[in-house]
Amino acid sequence: SLQEEMDEHEKKVIERALRILNGNKLECAKQLGVTRATLYNRLKKLGLQ
Repeated sequence: SLQEEMDEHEKKVIERALRILNGNKLECAKQLGVTRATLYNRLKKLGLQ
């Protein structure tokens, strides 16, 4: 479904950002233009925690 494809894309973007930033979640959130809380919510939703 479209939602599944969007989730998969979001997961790849977050994984790549975290890899580039050596796992620094605060900096990752800043670079992605979201709050730290939003990033943590997305990580949980996408099964990345």
